[in-house]
Amino acid sequence: MNRPLFMLSVLMLLASMVTARAFASEIDWKSTPKTEVLLIYPGVTSWEFLSSEDHRLGARAIKRGRKSCRHCHLSKEGELDMDVKHIVTGALKMKRSHGTFEPDPIPGKAPTMKANLQAAYDNDYLYLRIEWLSGGNGWKEQASTTTPDRVSLQLNGTEPYFRRYGCFISCHADVDSMPKSPSAKSVLADRYYNNLGRDNVRLYAYYAKDAWNKPKPASELKKRRKDGGVIDLWSIEFSAKETKSMDGAIFSDRLWQKNSSVEGTGEWSATGYSAIFKRKLGNGGPDDVPVIEGSVLSISIAIHDNGTAQRKHYVSFPLTVGLGVDADLKADKVNTE
Repeated sequence: MNRPLFMLSVLMLLASMVTARAFASEIDWKSTPKTEVLLIYPGVTSWEFLSSEDHRLGARAIKRGRKSCRHCHLSKEGELDMDVKHIVTGALKMKRSHGTFEPDPIPGKAPTMKANLQAAYDNDYLYLRIEWLSGGNGWKEQASTTTPDRVSLQLNGTEPYFRRYGCFISCHADVDSMPKSPSAKSVLADRYYNNLGRDNVRLYAYYAKDAWNKPKPASELKKRRKDGGVIDLWSIEFSAKETKSMDGAIFSDRLWQKNSSVEGTGEWSATGYSAIFKRKLGNGGPDDVPVIEGSVLSISIAIHDNGTAQRKHYVSFPLTVGLGVDADLKADKVNTE
């Protein structure tokens, strides 16, 4: 590398490190309470599975709008009631269809992982911090040689099914890398995707579409949007000692926004990754979840670690974060002036 390019690279790296440290120092995280969150490897578990006879009693409860993932699968003591160790190896089969929960297992992959979640807010912003143990594969490697590691949050304030089932309401058997994903040719033949120049199907809320190419009637979509059915999506990628934050939304498609209302930063050390999301208080844009003092947000966490992509991630059951009010995790107001 010539000297000008080398110096530019060094300056960019130093600026990134200074920004990360300054961003993190806005909150005294050492004195902010942590909530431990269990994440599971779901394999090809989809909304269609959750609401089918393969899920048996769970599906019947879901169709009635009763119970939640945590109610059935996680005890008050945090004990998991789910055969994830056989999901991750591909050994577990579905009850009726006998399809495997993981047709393409990753050798040696752990069935679960844990992360710590912290929350705080001040007069202007909500701050969410997530940390987890990791070898830092994405952080250590060159950007051209590995898939970035990533942490993503799905958030919603009003949708009751999201509060119960979290990101599973947007994960379907026909999205990219799932068992019933349509071919690239079929996707490009659809007018909507052809106009986008895109050949893959991304996440969508179950109440926005009946299938990847079958949106609900326009009047129904309009009402769902008005009632808060859009799922906010925040994400931070880690690659080659740099971070990249993204702000998006999930409704009838998963789309990234050009004008982000979320700032994100993070870093890796010998103790693993830490990521901080910073969102200005207020209603935000039309596809943003309102973040207001006294409100309660439902959140699902997804972590892609060790160079995995698409569905091969860990996900949490949904939990709630309250801004100054009781929830699974209460965000306390702090003075950052």
